[in-house]
Amino acid sequence: MNTPITIGISACLFGQNTRYDGGLRREQGLLDRLTDKVVLMPLCPEAECGLGIPREPMQLEGDSENPRLMTITTRRDLTDRMQTWIDQRLAALTNETINGLILKARSPSCGKQVAVHGPGEPASGPGLFARACQQRFPGLPIADEEELRDPARLADFLKRVVDHAQNTQENPK
Repeated sequence: MNTPITIGISACLFGQNTRYDGGLRREQGLLDRLTDKVVLMPLCPEAECGLGIPREPMQLEGDSENPRLMTITTRRDLTDRMQTWIDQRLAALTNETINGLILKARSPSCGKQVAVHGPGEPASGPGLFARACQQRFPGLPIADEEELRDPARLADFLKRVVDHAQNTQENPK
């Protein structure tokens, strides 16, 4: 392939100080296995939509198919603010060549499977950004750092990323 393969990665996993608690979650082992193979593009829905660092912890609540993003202590509903950013960011991603995403596990914005709190049976679903990416880019390989700690799953993810990149090159938008 002539074009570099680009993978979006949660900025906290890349080592940027974007976590809600102001801490770091750099995934050095994952970065070591990826940096010579692909271009990594950090992104953080929560910081990029202006929620600040540190910030109050949040969780998903309500219907698992259409959850709300709520702060835990002050009970602020940040869903609309996050959705506005998501719409803008996905429009920008449409014009960028991105071949995969590595997102932060259990994040209410990025997690592939996150608890959705509310009455009734325990529920789960993707975080708001993860869900929007799955809907907008159905063939895009998406993984979280926890699953990619397994070398076989990382190899499979990278194969899917390369296949996606080749398909995109052969069939441009």
